[in-house]
Parts: sequence; C-alpha cells; structure tokens
Amino acid sequence: MRETQPLFHRLFPAAIATSIFAALAHAVLVGIAARSIGLELVYIAAVTFVVALVGGAVLLAIVAALKLRPVSSLLLFLIVIQAIAIRLEMYLFEGSFSDISWQYGLISVPASVIAWHQSVYCAYRER
Repeated sequence: MRETQPLFHRLFPAAIATSIFAALAHAVLVGIAARSIGLELVYIAAVTFVVALVGGAVLLAIVAALKLRPVSSLLLFLIVIQAIAIRLEMYLFEGSFSDISWQYGLISVPASVIAWHQSVYCAYRER
C-alpha cells in the first residue's frame, strides 16, 4: 500500500497536465486544419481529464501491482493510452479503424508521455 501512495498522490496533477496538453494540442491542430476553434476544445479537455483520471488510476494500480520500472511503465502508458485514444475516437467520432486521423497520434503519444512523467516518473524520482 505504501508504494501506491506516491503514485496516486500524483494522479490529479497528471490528469490536469494531460488534459491541458490535449486540449491545447487539439486546438492547434483544429485551428490549422479547419481555421476555427470552437466548443470541441472544451469537450476534448473534459473527456481527456475524465479518461486520464479514471484510466490513470487503473494504470497506476497496474504499475504498483507489477512493480514496473520507469521504462516498462512508460511502454505500458504509451500502448494503453494509444489504444484508449483510438477506441474513443472510433466510438465518438469515426466509424472504423481506417477512418482514424493521424492527428490523434500527435496528441495521444505526447499526452501519454506527459501523463507518465507527471505520475510515475515524478513518484519514482521522489523515492
């Protein structure tokens, strides 16, 4: 239980940082592609925050349970967050796997690194 406390202590700040990054990155991509920014920005930030909070808690529990080191936990974050982002995009915006936009990779890969850094890496460094 003691090893999970530093991880879960970092959950809320990591979710906030991840959602802010995702919202800003999405705003830039939409601004470039569509030349407009709208309510979708708030929607992306809110969905990202909720997913980062809930999904982050599950990922941090897995990291603690399996006692993963930084490199293996980073790979876990990259793979799982990419899968969640693809699934959410398919569910909310697109119909099939072939319709997925490459721009979401530009958002989700750095967002997963930010989520990992703000949670697992910071907790690992504080030990």
